[in-house]
Amino acid sequence: MKGTQPTFLVVGAVKAGTTSLHEYLQQHPEVYMSPVKETNHFSDADMDFAHFNVDYRQDIDHNLDKYLAGTMDHKIHIAHVRTAAQYSLLYKNVQDEKAIGEVSNSYLYCPSTAAAIHQALPAVQIVMVLRNPVDRLYSQYLMNLKLGKITEKDLLTEIAHDAAKEHKGWGVSHLYVEVGMYHEQVKRYLDLFPREQVHIMLFDDFKQDVAGAMSDLFGFLGVDPAPGIDYSKRYNEAGMPRFGKLNYWMTQIGLYGLFKKLFPDNLKQRLKSVIYTQKGIPKITSEERKQLEDLYREDVERLSALIGRDLSHWFSQDIEGGDD
Repeated sequence: MKGTQPTFLVVGAVKAGTTSLHEYLQQHPEVYMSPVKETNHFSDADMDFAHFNVDYRQDIDHNLDKYLAGTMDHKIHIAHVRTAAQYSLLYKNVQDEKAIGEVSNSYLYCPSTAAAIHQALPAVQIVMVLRNPVDRLYSQYLMNLKLGKITEKDLLTEIAHDAAKEHKGWGVSHLYVEVGMYHEQVKRYLDLFPREQVHIMLFDDFKQDVAGAMSDLFGFLGVDPAPGIDYSKRYNEAGMPRFGKLNYWMTQIGLYGLFKKLFPDNLKQRLKSVIYTQKGIPKITSEERKQLEDLYREDVERLSALIGRDLSHWFSQDIEGGDD
């Protein structure tokens, strides 16, 4: 790959604060972030493009060549930057920033991505954020309800429905359970990259002391650890659609994705208060939590040994509703 390339990659996990992390990184004067937040470039080989969900197709439907040829002054949340030439153009506006990066949650889950990154960028720094897998799963479920991607109000029924799909994969199914099986995902990176090149954050630490967690990350990236970032805003908070069936219908026929592309960001923010509400957000039941904890327990124990962190506090907690 030629030209300026990333010095670090945030590889996930899904619903573990990576949107907030991206926004805070973007505020740092010594950090350049890709104008496409999630490029999915290095996970291309694991993508089943023929079976993408309709809502995912809407999310990634951009004229990338036109965008990359321009000033890239507006941000794109998610796309599929498939060629090395396209990927390199994302960094054409880099000036004298010390750290250059992007965030793609598919990088942690997709099996061949760690090797693809290592082959292309062996010296790149890897950042991952890991969240209690039960909380992560439930936050993803709430997000899907909010965005009209699903209508099923029973959590375990929705998980079973997703698991029974004929085609599974990133952008194809929701992978509720699979995305939270972290041990093998993390191990793929630790098997390839020196430990000093991998920074593992826990969502618990990030939420409890965001300034401290970000200061540690900035130090890892080699930039000013205390640059005066505004940490007051939360991103991708949980919510419920005020008009559930209408929201689902708009998503399925493509209107929701079209509105996201046509409306300016300030108008989209105002519309969110009309479309979504903080009232009526469902809570996970103790029975659901126990069943899912039992499902994840062995994997969490293996992960704990792998990264050298006691993760026993991930069990039998009260969930907090989800931001990303």
